[in-house]
Amino acid sequence: MQLLRVLVIDDESVICDACELVLSEKGHTVTLRNNGRTGLDAIREGTYDILLLDMKLPDIDGMDILKVVQEEKPELCTIVMTGYSSISNAVQAMRQGADNYLAKPFTEDELLQAIEESYATRSHAHTKQK
Repeated sequence: MQLLRVLVIDDESVICDACELVLSEKGHTVTLRNNGRTGLDAIREGTYDILLLDMKLPDIDGMDILKVVQEEKPELCTIVMTGYSSISNAVQAMRQGADNYLAKPFTEDELLQAIEESYATRSHAHTKQK
């Protein structure tokens, strides 16, 4: 798998730290943001391949951030994460344009698999469109 630039937006430091540890060990560049406002700034100002987005943030709803991503950075591969693992949340997020869904708590393997599958699918779709 190629090295990716990953943005993690989650208010739980344990999730951010775990994602950073697992992904940086694999050589990926990881940027962490612990609220929606700074997360949106990072989305708008940076260049990322993958967004790991918590759906329940203290300041901005994850669905609202997902809408901004679809409008402003539709090429950004987005994986939503939530501790409230309900099918309706997953379906709603996928309808809004999320590429994948991770229910917390997730394992290192589940994280890596979600990123690999989502990015491969997204890259393949863009290659076909060209």
